[in-house]
Amino acid sequence: MDPVDGAERDRLADDIGDLRRALIPGLLLHLLSGFEGDEPSMIQVATLYTLDVPAPPTLRELAGRVSRSVSATSRLVDQLVRRGLADRREDPGDRRVRRIALTPAGAEFLRTFERVRAEAQLEVMAYLTAGERELVMRATTLLGEASRRRAHARPPHPDV
Repeated sequence: MDPVDGAERDRLADDIGDLRRALIPGLLLHLLSGFEGDEPSMIQVATLYTLDVPAPPTLRELAGRVSRSVSATSRLVDQLVRRGLADRREDPGDRRVRRIALTPAGAEFLRTFERVRAEAQLEVMAYLTAGERELVMRATTLLGEASRRRAHARPPHPDV
């Protein structure tokens, strides 16, 4: 069941869109400035987030998660490997299986992305009153907790 519907959903989507438009240009320009003409694509960044899991997927599993063919995903992984953001590792339980994992540089790229995004959001929050900031901070904490629950349990809680 969708906890937000109708006009409330539309208003919330518009508000989220306004926030994203305030954050994204500076965020992306800052992050991509270090790549000097060889910026990662959106699918590469999305794939890095998909790889940010405790158990690295196989190429076939990754292809399913990013909704690409195995051959297209293999090319995508090749690009990430060349950048030093991901690598192919032998599965410790089955030497015939290769798993795709973030490298420390890939994990650092994502953490930098998150820190810059958080800083941009904090800049927007400077325009809130102290009470509004407290409310947003509490809501952000709740969203973080819900995200962690979502990652560990399916389906969503029935009484939401």
